[in-house]
Amino acid sequence: MFQKLKGFRDIYPESMRARRIVFDKINATAREFGFHEIDAPSVEHLELFRVKSGDEIVEQTFSFVDKGGRSITLIPELTPTVARMLASRKDLIKPVKWFSFPKMWRYEEPQSGRLREFYQFNADIFGVAGIEADAEVLALAMEILDSLGLKGKYEMRVSDRLLMEEILRKLGVERIEETFRVIDKRDKIPEEQFLGKLQDIAGSDAGLEISEILSVKGTVSEVLSKIGESERGEDLLELQELLAAYGKEITLDLSIVRGLAYYTGVVFEAHDSKGEFRAILGGGRYDNVVQLFGGEPTPAVGFGMGDAVLELIMKREGIWPEERMEVDIFVAIVPGFRKEATQIAMKLRKEGFRVDMDLTGRSLGKQLKYANRINARYAIIVGEEVREGKVVAKNMKSGGQRTVEIGKLKEVINEN
Repeated sequence: MFQKLKGFRDIYPESMRARRIVFDKINATAREFGFHEIDAPSVEHLELFRVKSGDEIVEQTFSFVDKGGRSITLIPELTPTVARMLASRKDLIKPVKWFSFPKMWRYEEPQSGRLREFYQFNADIFGVAGIEADAEVLALAMEILDSLGLKGKYEMRVSDRLLMEEILRKLGVERIEETFRVIDKRDKIPEEQFLGKLQDIAGSDAGLEISEILSVKGTVSEVLSKIGESERGEDLLELQELLAAYGKEITLDLSIVRGLAYYTGVVFEAHDSKGEFRAILGGGRYDNVVQLFGGEPTPAVGFGMGDAVLELIMKREGIWPEERMEVDIFVAIVPGFRKEATQIAMKLRKEGFRVDMDLTGRSLGKQLKYANRINARYAIIVGEEVREGKVVAKNMKSGGQRTVEIGKLKEVINEN
């Protein structure tokens, strides 16, 4: 017997129901913020990702040479594709606010919250250089988590590449990008090893001072008061004030650098308050990416959120939707009345109900048992009564049943 591949999931109807409820809520929240849904290819030129992120991400791709001799890959992320799409359209009205929820693939070692195939929600704003766009994207990210029942269960940690560059230059650090890459590994290696790597790149004294700065967390004003004056400070204070208007709070945490060189300003991650899981979502400002793909210089800010960690934290908090199959109505058929039953099923479907019906010709008792197993709210039994324009409607929860005129079925079902 064939088994599924490592790092991949079989998602059965019960699980898919729960997933669809969550996904629909996320998408609805994005629409509330005025974002517009897009879709994109699942396969792209491998070079598209090398241009944006270098060779490191190429090692994590499901890539191959196709029959036309082209090096292509299943998409490991969406930012390059979205930037390509934006660059190819000169008629788009700015700002552009897009969201999507595609399936993606990364050839990484599977672990808790990390799979080789996953869904990832993405939201981006293009064409706004001001901190207002950063605030809108951050507010959307937090509103999504809050709307799913995670308010108070996560911490939105924000940093800023420009502020960190300013700090590093004041300390005389020249190898800025290398320092960022080390900082990004801070929580993944022992503290002693981290400090050693930092001092190797930045120097002994600077390394110690950077380490101390990275441990400072709090409101923007609290952190700025500890690290001293900064040119970037005013923008971050404005970001904090704007988010307060959205009813959201952030923590300034300068250890959040998101390791990738293409970020150009604010970066952020939402972390589980209990510290059990890796980041729930992450993103930031990336003003230089669109022009890498032939577009005009375009300011951009956005984030991505995979479904794996989100599912883990929601299940831990007991707020993941119940995993079960369900329909509104099951149409049970007495022998000899299949044609009439089919017509009634179609009438109810067109009225907006989710309707299943017997296809097997089994006994009425077995049909009702099946209706119970698929969690039908009502069973409609079509038999002799149909000659008089009536059916038997059975409430599967209470067990009560009554004979109802076909024209009044919608009204009866909507009572409960």
